[in-house]
Amino acid sequence: MSDSVNNVNNEESVEKVENKPVEEVKSTDYKQVQDNQSKEVVEKGNTEPVKNETAASQAQQFDAQQVVEKAKGLFATKRKEVIAALVTLAVIVGAFIGYNVIQSQPKSLIDIVKVEFSGYEESGTVTYNSQDVAEKVAELSYQRAGFSKEQAAGLAKKDSITYAEVSSDSKFTSKIVQAEAMINSVHYEFDKTTGLKNGDKITFTVTTSSKNSPFKAEKKTFEVKDLKDYEKVSAADLLKETPVTFSGFNGYGTISIDKNDDDETYFDFENGKRPTNLKNGDKVTLAVSSDYIDTLKSSGKMVDSKTVEVTVEGLKELKDVKNFADLLKKNEDYSKSEHKNDSFNTYVLESQGSYLKVIPGEDKTSTGKIALITVYKVTHTGIGGSTDVRYKYYGYEAYLLKDGNLDLETAEKISSWGTQDYEGLKAELATDGYKEYSEKSN
Repeated sequence: MSDSVNNVNNEESVEKVENKPVEEVKSTDYKQVQDNQSKEVVEKGNTEPVKNETAASQAQQFDAQQVVEKAKGLFATKRKEVIAALVTLAVIVGAFIGYNVIQSQPKSLIDIVKVEFSGYEESGTVTYNSQDVAEKVAELSYQRAGFSKEQAAGLAKKDSITYAEVSSDSKFTSKIVQAEAMINSVHYEFDKTTGLKNGDKITFTVTTSSKNSPFKAEKKTFEVKDLKDYEKVSAADLLKETPVTFSGFNGYGTISIDKNDDDETYFDFENGKRPTNLKNGDKVTLAVSSDYIDTLKSSGKMVDSKTVEVTVEGLKELKDVKNFADLLKKNEDYSKSEHKNDSFNTYVLESQGSYLKVIPGEDKTSTGKIALITVYKVTHTGIGGSTDVRYKYYGYEAYLLKDGNLDLETAEKISSWGTQDYEGLKAELATDGYKEYSEKSN
């Protein structure tokens, strides 16, 4: 029996040996075979966990493959739905990005401007929703600086509660400064707001001095419309309320414009200077005062003409003044009293002619007064025979009485220091409104 067992064992051993390469069998003795068998047992014991890990990995791969396969199957069966979902997602992401980009771009301020024209033709005015515009500038500036939409709206409207909330938090301090800088950088205005007429073109311009401004620089033109027409007023009719009066004498006359009951006058002199030395028949052009034109416009009225012409009349002749010669004699007496000879000085006076001007009265109750002077060539001889020549004038201002005579009792003296330039003196007198008096012409 033992022989049978041994034979079986030997046969198994032979088979095992025969399965190995020949070279290996030749080089391996029995002991080595035993060692190898022992090692094989040990290695088999050590590789059990590896086999388990491999199995687990293979299982995971299998699961992943299953998921992929299922995804492929799902995509194959739900292809349109998946593509639609991806497209929708892309649109949402794109819209979000686009919205943020758009929001960061400068906005148009002109789009919210609403204009209103009022008044009358040639004096119309334009107004617009300036408060809304100012609040929009502030609101977007605060948003650009980092405030929420609600905070920005409250700050723009100067809401005290909102301002208290943000001002109490130090993290908003720099944002407030930034926002205010952006607000101050935006400027907007019309190029013309008054004196408008229908059909005029006015331009609203927005400018900014900041690169971070929430608004873009732009302009828009508006056409003026809906202005009312004025009620026409006759300039000639205005003269009935504030008539003109002429005073002085023919050839030496002047004009005054009366005031109405409200102490107003409707006219100015055309060149801004009162004309003098008028004679009967002269034409004087009066201009409706700019102040009164504005007053008329405010009540919806306009004069049919800005000027009106009047004719000088009613001036008396100097020869009709009974005591005029007496005033001339007073001039001579006055000049002599100022140049009395003595042991050291000698004076020689030579008349160079008399000059006259009319001084209008300050109100309608006064007839005004005249200034009559006589120019003298005064030659002065002093000690040692030295001589000096000067041209001086002496005269009086006297009121004109209602009877046509002069009030010599209250007449006031007028004189000059004198000059060596006679022609210059005459030019000065002409500038002051004096005209040379000639007895022959009167």
